[in-house]
Amino acid sequence: MATSTTINVDDIVDRQVLGGFNWNIVFWSFLIMLLDGWDIVAAAVAVPSLIKEWGVKPAELGPMLSANNLGVLFGAPLFGWMGDRFGRKPAIILAAIVFGLFNFSGAFAHNLDQLWLARLLGGFGIAGVITNTIALNAEMAPMRMRASLIIIMFLGNTTGGALPGWFGARLIGAYGWQSLFWIGGLVPILLALLLWFAIPESIKFLALSDKRRARTAALARVMAPTLPIGPSDMFFTAVGQKNAAVVTSGNILASIGKSLGGLFQGKYAVITPLIWLLFAINLMVFYFVNTWTPAILGPIVVKAGGAADTAFTALFAFQISGTIGGLILTGFLDRMGLRPVLALIIIAIPVTASIGWAASNGMLVGVAALAGFCLLSIQFGLNASAGIVYPTEIRSNGVGWAFGIGRFGAILGPLLGAALLARQYPIEDLFVFVAAPLIISAIACFTLIRLHDTARPSEAAKAAGLAH
Repeated sequence: MATSTTINVDDIVDRQVLGGFNWNIVFWSFLIMLLDGWDIVAAAVAVPSLIKEWGVKPAELGPMLSANNLGVLFGAPLFGWMGDRFGRKPAIILAAIVFGLFNFSGAFAHNLDQLWLARLLGGFGIAGVITNTIALNAEMAPMRMRASLIIIMFLGNTTGGALPGWFGARLIGAYGWQSLFWIGGLVPILLALLLWFAIPESIKFLALSDKRRARTAALARVMAPTLPIGPSDMFFTAVGQKNAAVVTSGNILASIGKSLGGLFQGKYAVITPLIWLLFAINLMVFYFVNTWTPAILGPIVVKAGGAADTAFTALFAFQISGTIGGLILTGFLDRMGLRPVLALIIIAIPVTASIGWAASNGMLVGVAALAGFCLLSIQFGLNASAGIVYPTEIRSNGVGWAFGIGRFGAILGPLLGAALLARQYPIEDLFVFVAAPLIISAIACFTLIRLHDTARPSEAAKAAGLAH
């Protein structure tokens, strides 16, 4: 009788030689995240045209600009649960179709209410793409490169966010603001069809169930061609098997509730709230700057004698410098954990506070670029950390809830700007006001480093395989 052995897929993932298989996953994840980033920023770029065409005031745009994030707030836990139950791959594909369809419908909106609804529903899909691409890349990358590959994948989001600012004036001038939504709607749907053939399922997700043994074995042979795999060999992941039933309940709400409870077991009772706080504050500051730079700083630049498109250039610089910052961060995050993120939070406080003053001094593009470098790099670090600290059976859910709760901050950013503008708050002081919460972020990040330092593999190994 043939003997059977159990194979730890965590070892397969961590011992693999980084090559075309891994970069294929990163490449396609980068592309779908690029379109995700495009859709997030497209509405902000369309704001000046909407004000002119629909005769609305800037303060009235707050709810529409926050609608995407409101959708992410509810969509992140839903698609996180979906990814943990049905797999990362189908969740990514369905999410891409959802945000493509509803963002395309935004091109046919005739008022703010219609555009608000389209962006709200599109936000559900955006959440699904973000949470499950992070989970997929976290589970298919070797530990030594895990944070770096997550960041490289997520660079697609900031690259896509930079493109509307760069092409916006040209597209809107030729085809109207609707062209931003045509591109952001149709291309994700086409890409979703390609993803079915282009990306694999997570081997760690497959290993959670013996029923998927054949698919796990086939993928294991691709990732480890020299590994002998017998016909009766079984697969497992070091964490997850004992709690896998958490996400298999037939009742969706009950299953989501049980998965949420898993985010507060043991030391996660403190780690999870800290991650949520960091996400919420950073996303609030980021979306405040990202949303209101063209609308409120553009007139200041023009009044001071600058070019009318300087604010759009500043928005492009804000996004593209963040992409550069993410690339630089990949060289430090795997080795140093969240320490570089803490340093960036400290630097971001005075830089963000100075944006409003820089607009009147002709320094807007440079200061916006530095702010983007800090704020987006911080978010890259948080994204990677959230994808690492949670175990496989609740990873998508953990990342999903982090992004979902973080959306409270992202929603508040544009609304806060609208409220302050309605009260005629001095433009120069707006960014000072919004930079202040970063002080709390610095304290939270320092505490999180003390509780769970991802730069220490020996501690991660002791903590029941948390890094897997």
